[in-house]
Amino acid sequence: MARFNEETTFEEVLDTPEGTEIARKHLGNLLDRPSVGMMKNKPLGELRNMIPLPPIKKKFSAMIDELCELD
Repeated sequence: MARFNEETTFEEVLDTPEGTEIARKHLGNLLDRPSVGMMKNKPLGELRNMIPLPPIKKKFSAMIDELCELD
């Protein structure tokens, strides 16, 4: 499985089948929104801090936690 950390960009995550699957699991249809697409060049650690809305922030945090735990 791919290894991710908080320095990995969102685009690098989405370039892997495992990363896309985990992102889709946590974000669902949010993943298709243009605003989420604009975040692709951001590192995961930065994404965690830039989402202001609590329900969406929770989804991103859960996704990042799971991505960074992969072995």
